[in-house]
Amino acid sequence: MKTNIAIILSTLLCFLSACVEDEGNYTYTPVNEVSVNGIDERYNALAYSDVIEIAPEIEGSVKGEDMSNYEFAWYRCYSNHTHDTISREKDLHWKADIQPGSYTLYLGVKDKDTGYNRTYSTTLNISSPYTRGFLILGNRPNTGNLVGLDMLTMVPGRDTVYVQDVFDNSKLQLKNAKSMSYTGYYRSMTHFFISTEETTHKFSFTDTFEPIAEFNDLKMIEPLIPHKRPIKLIDVAMRQGVNLSYSYIYPRIYLTEDYAFGCRPSSEYMSEPFNRYSQTSEDFFRFYPYIFYNQRKGQLGYNGSTASPVILYDLDNECFSYLAGPYQMTYMKAFQNSPSHGVWMNCKPYYRTIVYGENDFTTGNTNCNAIMKESKPGEDVKYLIYRFVPEFSMFGGACTIKSGTGKTYNLDLSVMTDFLNAEHYYFASAYTLLYYSVGNTLYAYDYVNNKLASKQFDGKITYLQAEASSDLYNNKWFWVATFDGTKGHLYKMVTSVDPNKIEFIDLPNNNWEVNLEVKSVLWKGQNSW
Repeated sequence: MKTNIAIILSTLLCFLSACVEDEGNYTYTPVNEVSVNGIDERYNALAYSDVIEIAPEIEGSVKGEDMSNYEFAWYRCYSNHTHDTISREKDLHWKADIQPGSYTLYLGVKDKDTGYNRTYSTTLNISSPYTRGFLILGNRPNTGNLVGLDMLTMVPGRDTVYVQDVFDNSKLQLKNAKSMSYTGYYRSMTHFFISTEETTHKFSFTDTFEPIAEFNDLKMIEPLIPHKRPIKLIDVAMRQGVNLSYSYIYPRIYLTEDYAFGCRPSSEYMSEPFNRYSQTSEDFFRFYPYIFYNQRKGQLGYNGSTASPVILYDLDNECFSYLAGPYQMTYMKAFQNSPSHGVWMNCKPYYRTIVYGENDFTTGNTNCNAIMKESKPGEDVKYLIYRFVPEFSMFGGACTIKSGTGKTYNLDLSVMTDFLNAEHYYFASAYTLLYYSVGNTLYAYDYVNNKLASKQFDGKITYLQAEASSDLYNNKWFWVATFDGTKGHLYKMVTSVDPNKIEFIDLPNNNWEVNLEVKSVLWKGQNSW
């Protein structure tokens, strides 16, 4: 027994001796553990426009801040765990050219010596830059008048962002921008059109603006009689901005170069023009290219007091005419003159012709405004302003001028500098002011107090219009856009209310340098499209 114990002890001593003798024969390399700081839990950005910048602070437990032996990879994860690498630099500088949505962004750090790899993640919330703001249509400088569509994007909690190239025009190659409009069901606007001097295109909007078709391919209007081809859209009603930030449902009116059409939203397909004076007439009159109406009166097609008349100016007979009934959008009736209103709606006997016309932008009864030229034989040519509110006295009855609203104002050309050369006009709904522009000069004429003020800009004025859509209860703002041959500028302005002094006021932080010769500006609300 003693012999067995001795053998066991001897064996253990040999084993322990061997372990002691091997000590120091193994080399242990400390693992370079990487720590990363400076990456937030969440990043918010606008799709297609914002640049995401992240500069992580990286330190190794062995190598410290020496970055020479690391490999980096930034990649994003989206639907079905699809990954794509967006950068292999330590510091990320990446334009968010991706669709709106929520993504996981990863940073991988690899030690090339040991193969050690650590991954860090953060969340990307990418929102659409086209949800809310002002669309800006114009010609892109130095491109031969290629159309550009940009946007002043308004995102809560941050400054207004100027986003270029809302749609890609490289395929369509649209040229010579003219206007844009949309119409549809209340705030959910379903029809958005861009018109050039040559064509009209319809666009859709999901996360981006995409062309649907040229207007003629939509076959929304197919006259049964000969007509100008291709059909060009001249004006749409009920249009956005007159009293509301969206357009009313009833009726839908489309003006083309030679015909006017009406429809109900249940059917957007039209074949019978209504710019005539009987349902069977083939004598269609030419019209001034603008649709007048009193949007305050609501939807055409309900009981009398809410019916909104639609009015055109007949250039052949020099008179205002109204759509003859809510259910018969196939012909019109001429206004009957009434001197008690102070406005002669049948203008031919008085040698009057229309120069310019537009609706007011108000939350009350909407005035129609027109600049009229009077050329009586043997007398000096005169210019005057019509202001009147149209209304139906009863459902389906005659359209009249609302009592007490019809007024005329004589324009004093001796005060109105260069008025006969005016290129753009705008009626200020909140004041008795008529704006007009010539070259780079903006004029404001008070037609009640016969006063004139002017303001010069650095570039030629290319656009002058009310901004009454982003705020329903502010009808004092207006747009002025200029172009100096290289770049454009867009100003949002207001005029002082002092009747003794006309003063132009630039709204703070509401002027932008834009890469367009601006032709049209349109408000897009959050629920549009």
